[in-house]
Amino acid sequence: MAGEKLLLRYPSPDGKRWIELRERPDGLFYFQEFYKAIDDVPEYGTMEYTSPGWQSGLYESPEEARSDLQRMTPWLQENSN
Repeated sequence: MAGEKLLLRYPSPDGKRWIELRERPDGLFYFQEFYKAIDDVPEYGTMEYTSPGWQSGLYESPEEARSDLQRMTPWLQENSN
């Protein structure tokens, strides 16, 4: 992710996941899901961390990436009316 530019962040309605639309240094675009995870570790207690999820392929424009992202993401479809 070094040298990449965050363009947009789309949070899920429950706030536990989000998807970031990013531009790479080479001018291509992609999106990636992230989610909050909580683990109960006996020696340390409850720990919350962010974990990356799936990542899309590459797109030549942010509009192409956004179009696929909206088509694939249920909570974005619900908010597009």
